[in-house]
Amino acid sequence: MEHFDLFAFYRFVLAALVCIYGTVRLVMFVWWWQGFGRDGPVGSAMLYRYLIVLLLRARFRRFVYEFAVIGGLVAALVLLLRLHY
Repeated sequence: MEHFDLFAFYRFVLAALVCIYGTVRLVMFVWWWQGFGRDGPVGSAMLYRYLIVLLLRARFRRFVYEFAVIGGLVAALVLLLRLHY
């Protein structure tokens, strides 16, 4: 039997729980926001439509650039973590 590291197991369980909790909260927020924008008062519906228009008008090149920057930062973080261990 391999050496069992209790701390590594704890980190894994904690990371899994945090990821699941974050995903559930995000899905619940998006679900609530969809219902709030459609069925809410006139001002809320107008704000919802305004945000949709802003998202649709976002420049694709800028989005790709920001996404590439985030990907590069994540890659640097993963490299640093791999070098650390």
